[in-house]
Amino acid sequence: MKTFSTLLITPKFPAVVKIGHAHSGVGKVRVANHHDFQDIAGVVGVSRCYSTTELYVDTLYDVHIQKIGNNYKAYMRKSISGNWKANTGSAMLEQIAMNERFKLWVDECSLMFGGLDMLALEAVQGKDGKEYITSLNDSSMTLLGESQEEDRRHIVDLVLAKMQHCLKPTPSLRAVSRAISTSGIMHNYMNGNRDSSSSTHNPPPRPSPPQTSQTQQHQQHQTHQQQQQQHHQQQQHRQNGPASQNHPPQFSIGGGSERTTSTDEEDTMKNLRKTFAGIFGDM
Repeated sequence: MKTFSTLLITPKFPAVVKIGHAHSGVGKVRVANHHDFQDIAGVVGVSRCYSTTELYVDTLYDVHIQKIGNNYKAYMRKSISGNWKANTGSAMLEQIAMNERFKLWVDECSLMFGGLDMLALEAVQGKDGKEYITSLNDSSMTLLGESQEEDRRHIVDLVLAKMQHCLKPTPSLRAVSRAISTSGIMHNYMNGNRDSSSSTHNPPPRPSPPQTSQTQQHQQHQTHQQQQQQHHQQQQHRQNGPASQNHPPQFSIGGGSERTTSTDEEDTMKNLRKTFAGIFGDM
């Protein structure tokens, strides 16, 4: 940080001294001669703030040029309280026509800082007929005049347009892979390779689960019962002999157990009659 005691070049007078981050006319002092300059040097030495010195311009009015997106406006501000700072005290504000020179200023300043979409340029019109640019503000600019609500709407529209442009949703990897797989299947279908597509949709049949020990025992038990029934039927057939050959086999549908029992009883009675006939003769 430099102080006024280390300055090698004495500024021309009158001069304007700015202490710290001065804005809106605050922290600015007009120095008329070197005596005033030494006094302000002591103030700056204890403030621990940076300071700047610039040439004082005797002005007629201030010029405020603003740019919000593609909207340009220009204002003229003139002090009516007699203060050398037009933005302090009473001042008259008037919107003036936007000319090509003002538009060129803000466009060039915007390009200098990477393309600012919102900025405001401060300039003064000197009594010598020259214009001097004094400061440049970005989005922290001050809105002036009766069109502040309109300017706020322009700012909202600009921010929303930037958000829609910069925050577009990107397709996920899953959607991309699904689109790729779908396009591959359609390509195979169009080329006649339906076998590859059908194999993807018809999985091979699952093998039957292995049989447990209980299931095997149950099957063996059923097989043993069937063998016993067949053996019992063969024995009855041998006992009945040729008499059973005179009667055709009877097939029952439902109620088979009762008919089988009645047939056995009739065979038994016939056997008894044959036995009695052989002993006592025909009765």
